[in-house]
Amino acid sequence: MKKSKRFESVVRLPPEDSGLQHSIVRLSNNHIDSKKRDTTKFFRRDAVVVINKYNGEKVLRYVMGNPGLSITKDSLAIDYDAVDHLGIKYKEKVNVEVRAASTIEVLMWFWHHPDLSVNLSVRLGVIGAVLGVLGFMTGIASMFA
Repeated sequence: MKKSKRFESVVRLPPEDSGLQHSIVRLSNNHIDSKKRDTTKFFRRDAVVVINKYNGEKVLRYVMGNPGLSITKDSLAIDYDAVDHLGIKYKEKVNVEVRAASTIEVLMWFWHHPDLSVNLSVRLGVIGAVLGVLGFMTGIASMFA
Protein backbone atom coordinates (compact mmCIF):
# COMPACT_ATOMS: atom_id res chain seq x y z
CA MET A 1 0.00 0.00 0.00
CA LYS A 2 1.32 3.43 -0.96
CA LYS A 3 1.92 5.50 2.17
CA SER A 4 0.34 8.94 1.92
CA LYS A 5 -1.01 11.43 4.46
CA ARG A 6 -2.50 14.93 4.18
CA PHE A 7 -1.67 17.74 6.58
CA GLU A 8 -3.32 21.09 7.26
CA SER A 9 -0.70 23.04 9.20
CA VAL A 10 3.06 23.48 9.30
CA VAL A 11 5.27 23.99 12.35
CA ARG A 12 8.81 25.40 12.26
CA LEU A 13 11.61 22.93 12.91
CA PRO A 14 14.10 23.94 15.60
CA PRO A 15 17.45 25.30 14.30
CA GLU A 16 19.34 22.09 15.18
CA ASP A 17 17.07 20.11 12.82
CA SER A 18 17.00 22.68 10.00
CA GLY A 19 19.08 22.98 6.87
CA LEU A 20 20.04 21.02 3.79
CA GLN A 21 22.49 18.89 5.76
CA HIS A 22 19.57 17.35 7.71
CA SER A 23 16.66 17.49 5.21
CA ILE A 24 14.10 16.11 7.62
CA VAL A 25 10.36 16.41 8.18
CA ARG A 26 8.99 15.65 11.62
CA LEU A 27 5.55 14.05 11.92
CA SER A 28 3.39 13.13 14.88
CA ASN A 29 4.39 9.75 16.28
CA ASN A 30 0.92 8.51 15.26
CA HIS A 31 2.18 8.43 11.65
CA ILE A 32 5.52 6.71 12.43
CA ASP A 33 6.24 3.00 12.93
CA SER A 34 9.72 2.61 14.39
CA LYS A 35 9.44 -1.20 14.40
CA LYS A 36 8.77 -1.29 10.63
CA ARG A 37 5.77 -3.60 10.91
CA ASP A 38 2.80 -1.43 9.90
CA THR A 39 3.19 -0.73 6.18
CA THR A 40 0.46 1.95 6.25
CA LYS A 41 2.70 4.16 8.43
CA PHE A 42 5.99 5.85 7.60
CA PHE A 43 9.21 4.32 8.85
CA ARG A 44 11.89 6.48 10.45
CA ARG A 45 14.42 7.85 7.95
CA ASP A 46 12.26 6.91 4.94
CA ALA A 47 12.57 9.26 1.98
CA VAL A 48 9.28 11.08 1.42
CA VAL A 49 8.02 13.73 -0.97
CA VAL A 50 6.26 16.70 0.58
CA ILE A 51 3.84 18.19 -1.98
CA ASN A 52 1.95 21.47 -1.81
CA LYS A 53 -1.37 20.49 -3.40
CA TYR A 54 -2.20 24.12 -4.26
CA ASN A 55 0.77 24.74 -6.58
CA GLY A 56 2.34 21.28 -7.12
CA GLU A 57 5.76 22.20 -5.67
CA LYS A 58 7.68 19.29 -4.09
CA VAL A 59 10.60 18.72 -1.74
CA LEU A 60 12.23 15.49 -0.66
CA ARG A 61 12.84 14.96 3.04
CA TYR A 62 13.51 12.12 5.50
CA VAL A 63 10.77 11.24 8.01
CA MET A 64 11.52 11.55 11.69
CA GLY A 65 9.31 11.30 14.75
CA ASN A 66 8.28 13.95 17.23
CA PRO A 67 10.82 14.66 19.99
CA GLY A 68 8.43 16.89 21.95
CA LEU A 69 7.55 19.65 19.50
CA SER A 70 3.95 20.84 19.35
CA ILE A 71 3.08 18.67 16.36
CA THR A 72 -0.53 17.49 16.15
CA LYS A 73 -1.93 14.64 14.04
CA ASP A 74 -2.71 16.98 11.15
CA SER A 75 0.49 19.05 11.22
CA LEU A 76 4.11 18.52 10.25
CA ALA A 77 7.36 20.29 11.05
CA ILE A 78 9.71 21.35 8.25
CA ASP A 79 12.53 23.84 7.91
CA TYR A 80 12.42 27.30 6.37
CA ASP A 81 14.04 26.18 3.09
CA ALA A 82 11.27 23.62 2.49
CA VAL A 83 8.55 26.12 3.41
CA ASP A 84 10.04 28.65 1.00
CA HIS A 85 10.37 26.09 -1.80
CA LEU A 86 6.80 24.84 -1.30
CA GLY A 87 5.40 28.38 -1.25
CA ILE A 88 3.59 28.00 2.05
CA LYS A 89 3.72 29.86 5.37
CA TYR A 90 3.92 28.81 8.99
CA LYS A 91 0.75 29.18 11.07
CA GLU A 92 -1.53 29.26 8.02
CA LYS A 93 -3.89 26.60 6.72
CA VAL A 94 -2.17 24.52 4.04
CA ASN A 95 -2.97 21.50 1.90
CA VAL A 96 0.20 19.41 2.02
CA GLU A 97 0.59 15.74 1.16
CA VAL A 98 3.44 13.56 2.38
CA ARG A 99 3.99 10.32 0.52
CA ALA A 100 6.75 7.75 0.13
CA ALA A 101 9.34 8.70 -2.49
CA SER A 102 10.21 6.38 -5.36
CA THR A 103 13.80 5.53 -6.24
CA ILE A 104 13.61 7.69 -9.37
CA GLU A 105 12.33 10.66 -7.35
CA VAL A 106 15.21 10.30 -4.89
CA LEU A 107 17.75 10.12 -7.72
CA MET A 108 16.23 13.12 -9.51
CA TRP A 109 16.12 15.14 -6.27
CA PHE A 110 19.82 14.55 -5.68
CA TRP A 111 20.59 15.16 -9.37
CA HIS A 112 19.11 18.68 -8.97
CA HIS A 113 20.08 19.12 -5.30
CA PRO A 114 20.62 22.74 -4.18
CA ASP A 115 23.89 21.84 -2.41
CA LEU A 116 26.56 21.90 -5.11
CA SER A 117 28.76 19.23 -3.52
CA VAL A 118 25.86 16.73 -3.37
CA ASN A 119 24.76 17.65 -6.89
CA LEU A 120 28.26 17.22 -8.35
CA SER A 121 29.01 13.92 -6.56
CA VAL A 122 25.75 12.34 -7.74
CA ARG A 123 26.35 13.45 -11.31
CA LEU A 124 29.93 12.14 -11.29
CA GLY A 125 28.73 8.82 -9.81
CA VAL A 126 26.04 8.36 -12.47
CA ILE A 127 28.43 9.33 -15.29
CA GLY A 128 31.04 6.91 -13.88
CA ALA A 129 28.49 4.09 -13.74
CA VAL A 130 27.36 4.73 -17.33
CA LEU A 131 30.96 4.83 -18.58
CA GLY A 132 31.71 1.62 -16.66
CA VAL A 133 28.79 -0.18 -18.31
CA LEU A 134 29.85 1.12 -21.74
CA GLY A 135 33.42 -0.10 -21.12
CA PHE A 136 32.16 -3.50 -20.04
CA MET A 137 29.97 -3.80 -23.13
CA THR A 138 32.87 -2.74 -25.38
CA GLY A 139 35.08 -5.38 -23.76
CA ILE A 140 32.45 -8.09 -24.24
CA ALA A 141 31.85 -7.03 -27.85
CA SER A 142 35.60 -7.16 -28.64
CA MET A 143 35.74 -10.77 -27.39
CA PHE A 144 33.17 -11.87 -29.98
CA ALA A 145 34.46 -9.77 -32.87
